[in-house]
Amino acid sequence: HAFCESVLHRFPLEANIPAHFEMLDPQMEASLFAAARRDMISGTAAGDAGLAEAFAAILERGGEHGLDALLAEIVRKRDGLRAFISAAGGDSFRALFDEFRFRAGQTAEGLAASVWPLPGFLPDYFVTFARAAEAADARIVLNNLLPYAHLAFAENDPVRRLQLLAKAFLRADGEPYEPAKTFKKALLDRLPDLAERYLSAADAILEISDRLALFRMVEGTRAALTIADWLIARYEHLKRARGFLDFNDLITRTVNLLARPDAGPWVQYKLDQGIDHILLDEAQDTSPDQWEVVKRLAEEFFAGLGARDTVHRTVFAVGDEKQSIYSFQGAAPDSFADSRLLFAGKVRDANAAFADLKLTWSFRSTDDVLAAVDRVFADPVVRRGISHDPDPLNHKAIRTDAPGYVEVWPSIGADVVDEPDDWTQAVDHAHAPAVRVAENVAATIAGWIGAGEIIEGRGKKLRPGDVLVLVRKRDRFVHALTRALKRRDIPVAGADRLSLPGHIAVKDLIALGHFLVQPEDDLSLAAVLRSPIFDVSEETLFALAGERPSGLSLIASLRQHAGESAALAAIAAQLDTWSDEAAFKPVFEFYAGALARDGLRKKMIARLGPEAGDILDEFLSFCLAEERTGLPGLESFLSTLENAGPEIKREMDQTRDEVRVMTVHAAKGLEAPVVFLVDGGSAPFSDQHLPRLMPFEGSGDHWDGKGYLWRSASDVANGFSRAASVRARELADDEYRRLLYV
Repeated sequence: HAFCESVLHRFPLEANIPAHFEMLDPQMEASLFAAARRDMISGTAAGDAGLAEAFAAILERGGEHGLDALLAEIVRKRDGLRAFISAAGGDSFRALFDEFRFRAGQTAEGLAASVWPLPGFLPDYFVTFARAAEAADARIVLNNLLPYAHLAFAENDPVRRLQLLAKAFLRADGEPYEPAKTFKKALLDRLPDLAERYLSAADAILEISDRLALFRMVEGTRAALTIADWLIARYEHLKRARGFLDFNDLITRTVNLLARPDAGPWVQYKLDQGIDHILLDEAQDTSPDQWEVVKRLAEEFFAGLGARDTVHRTVFAVGDEKQSIYSFQGAAPDSFADSRLLFAGKVRDANAAFADLKLTWSFRSTDDVLAAVDRVFADPVVRRGISHDPDPLNHKAIRTDAPGYVEVWPSIGADVVDEPDDWTQAVDHAHAPAVRVAENVAATIAGWIGAGEIIEGRGKKLRPGDVLVLVRKRDRFVHALTRALKRRDIPVAGADRLSLPGHIAVKDLIALGHFLVQPEDDLSLAAVLRSPIFDVSEETLFALAGERPSGLSLIASLRQHAGESAALAAIAAQLDTWSDEAAFKPVFEFYAGALARDGLRKKMIARLGPEAGDILDEFLSFCLAEERTGLPGLESFLSTLENAGPEIKREMDQTRDEVRVMTVHAAKGLEAPVVFLVDGGSAPFSDQHLPRLMPFEGSGDHWDGKGYLWRSASDVANGFSRAASVRARELADDEYRRLLYV
């Protein structure tokens, strides 16, 4: 990204971008998308007919939750969507319908009608079949098939008729009945060709139902892409008007610049004068677009006459496909292997030397750890998706004399316990498996530290900073472990990634903002009074809130009691000061003053620990970003923060003597003398993880590259989408195993 940024700064005119562009940070990016979303909803209300129609279709099919999930995914996949929309978006996405062989003017009713008359079950035969079933007393037919079939044969609406036929002729799981089991022998004797006729009818119903579901999915996708087109275009407009680029732009703009037929060769020639060597680290996590930059930069290396023929130029890529765990950032492990083949061909065509080296030596781990890894992945089933190499793993340690130890704890399931009568008991009470594992881990660490355990091979006592706890995902275990360690007075670094509006310190500042916007908001004021901001006791708060006359607001009650207590008088005066400041000061200036001048930062860190300092810094950064990109005013700021607040990544300070609890993704590349691997035991993949916008490879007949289908609800599931879901599951399972390897 840094390299691409330098290229774009050097060739802004050729790249068609502002010469002095600035980079969007994540907070500013979230703020701009929130503004684009507001503008989109305003556009719907203002009478943009196409957008309003698409909005209505999305809400009808997916509801409010479906709309929110769709918008979030549009933000994540905007580059792929932008390319797809520009390639296939003409004529109301006609190309998408053509890809799946739906003719112009096709309707759901027309598709559903194509199953009628039902093959093998024309009306006359159906009457004969019904009478024969009654005579043979075929109970499954009489109870399950005939009631819906009678309704279907009397129905005039094609779509409703198809639904009734599916209920009649198919089982609850959507598959045909087995004729030999469903139809009694007496019935089959009366109608010898019944099984053949039934299967013919069931196949027709299945085929047309699948086509209808796919058609509805494509129709829904058109609505989703209409919204995506509008949202992305608006975001791009807001970004361009302010002279910003985001991190995705750095790669895509550089690829486009190098690919331009008019300017690309000139840019490559100028770059060629200054590049002798290309070194690509962590190549397994390089996305296809990033590989495209590398390939275009290296074109002149092996093309014969470059800018400087006397220089021996090289491409060096180092990576391990077994460690590719960043698919959510666009990494594709196959890209590494594909690029290796491509470069091998180019180098050999240029009569140059190509070396494909394998490195089996480990410079970090010890024999015991590596042997454990090899043993876990000795089973070919467990090794699937790890590597293209069919041979078992065989690691060798450079540190042959270093001590190592691997211990496997038994898995913990849920205890069968009597449900407590106390309904106020926390959900993650002491019997929950995650809490029990957390207690075991915390007790083990506390035992080591208390006993003065010596780290073998280092000759020094174990400290909290020597312990790293790795998890697959941030779940209840992380919070349980943090609590368990703090209870034992063991310093812990806290979460490495947090939702900004979800942190308790930010919630307190949001509550303060809500009160200043609406002084009658009793709940927000109560939260502020109990928070570290004022640290009012529960008894005092109850006296203010619980014992006030009906209809009296909490702030009025506070002012009434201010005459009786100097502390309450000071609180009332401070709230009045903040109310005056919030009315005319920009959001950043107001909160920065409250945190620094008025001592809120000091109070929050004292109550919540050092982690709160990082959070407050991120909060102020978000305030500043909103001032630059969002609507003015405290109310608008609070709305954006609560609805589109960013997730922030905390850098773990390895010099602090604290236990670190991190995900494997965040910890990749770190090391510690003692590492716990804790897995919650959940499946690596569930249907909730399926993308709302499913990518698929098009045939190439109607556009080049990937397409997308919107998976709105289960009623549009079809053979095509089910196959895509199976593939997504397989890829997720493969990455799950690579995550364990890492």
